[in-house]
Amino acid sequence: MTQGPNESAGGAMSPELFANYSERRLSLNDDEIQLIDREGMELRLLVREREVTVDLSSYYRAYAQKPTHIDAVSQTLVRVLLGELPTETETDFESLADRVNLMLKPIELLVEVRERNLPMLVYREFLANLIIVYTIDEERSVAFINEDHLERWGINQQDLHARALQNLKRLTADARFTTTGHGEQRIFVFSSGDGYDATRLLLTDMLTQWAKVMPGHIVIGIPNRDFLIAFSDANQDILQAIAHQVQIDSVQQANGLTDQLFTLEKGEVREYEWE
Repeated sequence: MTQGPNESAGGAMSPELFANYSERRLSLNDDEIQLIDREGMELRLLVREREVTVDLSSYYRAYAQKPTHIDAVSQTLVRVLLGELPTETETDFESLADRVNLMLKPIELLVEVRERNLPMLVYREFLANLIIVYTIDEERSVAFINEDHLERWGINQQDLHARALQNLKRLTADARFTTTGHGEQRIFVFSSGDGYDATRLLLTDMLTQWAKVMPGHIVIGIPNRDFLIAFSDANQDILQAIAHQVQIDSVQQANGLTDQLFTLEKGEVREYEWE
């Protein structure tokens, strides 16, 4: 059979398609990596505000030897660019397990992944058009966990979720939150900047303890990735003022999530309903 123009020996993508694919993968890190231009297999990038030129030839050779390892090759490229090449083997979950975490993201992220023909992320549906995705913490960024990872590691999503939630609890034990006021004016705020402040909405044991010192119902806002605020709905003026600010911040702040407020019902997070 004659080899197609987009294929090389062994059924691998051609260098051109591989370069296109690499561009799409790098664009998922657009907060840290931006494409300036490309000529053949050479990319000119802006990496954390520093111009970098990378030759994809060596990455293509590694991919062409084992096309099924395309995901590992792409992740290696990202980590090299960010200076975060890990020492652990990606085929060994236990060596990475302490760095696995979870994060709330807008559901639109899945559309972006599908449109770019990337491996589907491991995710769990949540509330208010949000999903829970899973990450591997690196030194200065995170790598998203996809379905190929689970297959390679030989674990299921339930076990991944349990480990990630355990790690978030451990991380939160060392994170600082602020609290002000008393009674109906009591407010709790997480704004640690570690990337998981909004995701702490999933820590229902912590929220339950906060709710015990508030009259009325606990209300939680997560307008963006790096902010969580919890307060009481006993004072309608406070409720409306904070809800208005959450709505503004969800649109104007970086890494916006939702203007939806949440509460606890029988120990479970639910969308808050106005009376």
